[in-house]
Amino acid sequence: MDISGEYRLSMGRQEVWDALLDPSILRRCIPGCEELEQLGDDRYRAKVRAAIGPVKATFTSTLEITNSNPPNSYRLEGEGKAGAIGFGKGFSDVTLIDENGVTVLRYSAEFQVGGRLAQLGSRLVVAATRKIADEFFNRLTNDIDDSAERIVPDIAVGPSRKAWAFVALAGVVLVVAFWCLSGFGATN
Repeated sequence: MDISGEYRLSMGRQEVWDALLDPSILRRCIPGCEELEQLGDDRYRAKVRAAIGPVKATFTSTLEITNSNPPNSYRLEGEGKAGAIGFGKGFSDVTLIDENGVTVLRYSAEFQVGGRLAQLGSRLVVAATRKIADEFFNRLTNDIDDSAERIVPDIAVGPSRKAWAFVALAGVVLVVAFWCLSGFGATN
């Protein structure tokens, strides 16, 4: 599943790095976080209430920072269990890039679920997971820099919706005009 995004922050990379490791900031920014406890330099335990489709559950989670390369990148690995509801585990790779005094935070994540959660269907799980990740990084970047902005990639996909709507409307007008001119629209 492709869960990724980028944000531009108007602060230095070291400041962003420090914020990414601050338990009080993380607790505020993790959607549904009820508790967050730092167990060591790179380990946390969290209690997070989440909704995936119609299923609402409280996950007891462990989080660990691996592949740490301060202040450039790290991987956050986690596993959460919600009893009979199921479990989730995954990771997020976070990279900080210095661009002329501003920092670009880039993340990509992968996530799996098991138990009853896996029975919900992959589209629903992917959509819910993407929403949680987007909400977390949006909250995080805005918490540490209120002028942070999400970077939306330019996608060249051809004509815009407006152009397609115009082509469809013109096609309808041509069909109606042809129908009227050919006598099919005339009443006898």
